[in-house]
Amino acid sequence: MTAMAAAFGTTRLTLRLHRFEAFAFVVLVVAGVGLAFLVGARLDAIRYDPRCYDTTGLVPVTTACQQAMNRFSAMVDGEANKVAIITTFVPFLAGLLLGTPIVGREVERGTTRLAWALSPSRQRWFLQRLIPVLVVVAGGSFLLGVAGDRLIGASQPQLDPANAFDQFGFRGVVIAARAVFVFGLAVLVGAVMGRALPAFIVAGLIAVIAIAGGSRVHHWILEREAVIMPEPGPGDLYMDQRFRLPNGTLIGWDQLEQYDPMPADPQFTGQWPTLPQIQFGIPGTRYRQVEAREVAALGGATVVSLGLAAFVVQRRRPG
Repeated sequence: MTAMAAAFGTTRLTLRLHRFEAFAFVVLVVAGVGLAFLVGARLDAIRYDPRCYDTTGLVPVTTACQQAMNRFSAMVDGEANKVAIITTFVPFLAGLLLGTPIVGREVERGTTRLAWALSPSRQRWFLQRLIPVLVVVAGGSFLLGVAGDRLIGASQPQLDPANAFDQFGFRGVVIAARAVFVFGLAVLVGAVMGRALPAFIVAGLIAVIAIAGGSRVHHWILEREAVIMPEPGPGDLYMDQRFRLPNGTLIGWDQLEQYDPMPADPQFTGQWPTLPQIQFGIPGTRYRQVEAREVAALGGATVVSLGLAAFVVQRRRPG
């Protein structure tokens, strides 16, 4: 009971140190989740079925279909896209705002001199301040990720969010993993620099570069896992288009002119390219597998960042 009371007191003290940032994040999480489900319900109530609209233009659009499509599009543009700003950007901002002060602000204010002198273990001090805030960031970001799934499911009725790559990385559990990764980077940079505001700026730049670089590496991996798809459907991840030569060799657009030159006649109305086209992509049914791999990679990077932050805390001077 004593240990539990002590842990509760430490958690309460830690959250009080970050009460403004934590309170603002919780408010935005509640607002984002509430608005996402509200807008999602309003979109569902329109009962718009995209299949009523013939994209080929061969079948006239009914009045009912046109009206439903207009109301649906207006609500997506006017409401859903605005709520998506909260579900998309708040997790990353929270990771930075709540991560950099964990050590950086304490060192900047000089409070670590007394705290580290009295504490029997710097690592315990670090974990006591890290874990409660980490739980807040991870939990709130996950809820916003669920809200993002709800929004995309309502905004694109033809999609099953659990089997679709649309907006990959900015919804569901992946955005929560990215937010926690940004949080880990912010904690590390704050511990190294010992100043909250400069650490916030530097951590933000590093996070953008790291996430963009990681996404590019993951895309490179997916390119090598792509399979031939007769026609990419809703939710599938289109990767590339190739052309098949008579001998079976596949070529890209850069070699097309060599084997199938574009007709020079400006009056030409036939089909070009004439070579058979082959589509490559990742089926939407692999979404959960790809998602799990991304989360695992981000989780490993977060553990490394926090481990380095703990090492810095152990080694650096109090002031």
